[in-house]
Amino acid sequence: MPLKDQTFVIGHKNPDTDSICSAIGLAELKRLEGHLNVCAARAGDINPQTSFILDYFKADAPRYLPNVYPKASDVMSTGVVKVGGATPLLKVMDLMREEKIRFIPVVDPDGRPEGALTLMDLARKHMLETDGQREVTTTLPNIASTLDAEIALDFIGSEDRTFSFFVGAMGVESFLNILGKSDPRGSAVIVGDRAEIQRTSIEKGVGLLIITGGFRAGADVLDEARAKGVSIIITPLDTATAAQLVRLSTPARRVVGRYESASPDELATDLKLRLGNSTGIIVVDSDGRMIGIVTKTNILRPPSLNLILVDHNELSQAVDGAETVNIIEVIDHHRIGNFHTVHPIPFICAPVGSTSTLVAELFRRKGLLIRKEIAGLLLGGVLSDTVILKSPTTTQRDRDIVGWLEDKTGLDHRAFGTAIFSSTSSLKGRGAEAAVGGDFKVFEAKGRKFGIGQFETIGFEEFHEERLKLKDELLKIKDKKDLKLSAVLVTDIVMGTSLFLAVGEKEVMLKLDYPKVDDGVYELKNVLSRKKQVVPHILGVFNAAY
Repeated sequence: MPLKDQTFVIGHKNPDTDSICSAIGLAELKRLEGHLNVCAARAGDINPQTSFILDYFKADAPRYLPNVYPKASDVMSTGVVKVGGATPLLKVMDLMREEKIRFIPVVDPDGRPEGALTLMDLARKHMLETDGQREVTTTLPNIASTLDAEIALDFIGSEDRTFSFFVGAMGVESFLNILGKSDPRGSAVIVGDRAEIQRTSIEKGVGLLIITGGFRAGADVLDEARAKGVSIIITPLDTATAAQLVRLSTPARRVVGRYESASPDELATDLKLRLGNSTGIIVVDSDGRMIGIVTKTNILRPPSLNLILVDHNELSQAVDGAETVNIIEVIDHHRIGNFHTVHPIPFICAPVGSTSTLVAELFRRKGLLIRKEIAGLLLGGVLSDTVILKSPTTTQRDRDIVGWLEDKTGLDHRAFGTAIFSSTSSLKGRGAEAAVGGDFKVFEAKGRKFGIGQFETIGFEEFHEERLKLKDELLKIKDKKDLKLSAVLVTDIVMGTSLFLAVGEKEVMLKLDYPKVDDGVYELKNVLSRKKQVVPHILGVFNAAY
């Protein structure tokens, strides 16, 4: 489905519960405010905790966007002018002039491309071919259409025929000398009211007689032509004009050559490179039927896809391709990274425990009706990110909005929060890859990258049993993402403390300065927040190490 002309509210890669729930909530708020084509999206898989909350309120997961790089389907023109293969070139020229276009696809009856025509193709046919070239492959209906002519006699039909065209603007003897060098049946004569030339052409059995100036063929001429099987058309044009235009009766399919095509999913950046040697590219569906075209004008237009970022503001954490589209708003509760836009935008970034808090506050402040399901999702987002209001990132604003959301949902936040964390407390059930990568964020300091995942549990018994598998997963991520440090924060929500499992470069590991309890395992008492308690410390470690 094309992304153009839509606005997506989307969280960071490896989305956590707050990222998903705040996106759904803000998309609902925007629609209530009258914004069109706004929907929630996600830049990664839904984790088990988020799935539990979505299922609890029977809510659908946001649409998955692996990237937002503009594709052919996003930039192409649809409903474009096209012609059939039998269309005369003069009609194609008229369409180009009327529609102010330089590129017209030629399609078969099923809508599959046969080629395309450009202004240069038509100029070559009309002006650049030598005057001495008499042959034109065309059809009788095309000749009649191009010359605005009436078909008086037709022995040819609508099949393609190759004619050598002659102008009968000379004496009969000279005319016979010229005509005698060609096959009469493959000859077409353009003549005005010269009766002798008309009769001579018929006697010789030419394939087609074109009478110009609107002069009517006499009954005797028609009878003779009928007897000889000579087709006749009558045009109001003068002889010189008819001789000039007849070449443009050529069917479009006779002129087109190779054409460039693309699938709807081809990246616009790739199309831009291909357009360096092409006027236009035809976009076809899986059945090979044309659905649009892409020209340089399409590529140069500003992107029509808008993003509203929630729960992040750094492009390194945003959906791939975010830098190529319009970011029109940000709502976040993290540090402000290397973020910039072309135009001023609304940017809400506050030191609260979750982005869902900020979205719920907008509902309350604007006096918008919030559905129970949306209030429940936002409550889940707050409770997840603040660890049931126990995290040091929790503020009074979070506590206040939780009370407001309790009233809207009829839920007790402690019971609901415990249910949320209990639903995903089993490490063995999740597996090492999901546990480490489900909420893994990458940061940068001194030009070097580090990454930290986080998951919650009840007790550390399963952690110790699965530690080596978790460590292997961290090593894979370290190599894949070229990190100097790869770690995961394992938080016991009952005890209110965490273990920090880390692998990394020697210069970083030596400066971690955490109480070590095992190989690569550190105890972080009273630490619940990656953002507020761990990331600042690791930034300091990198500043000291590098």
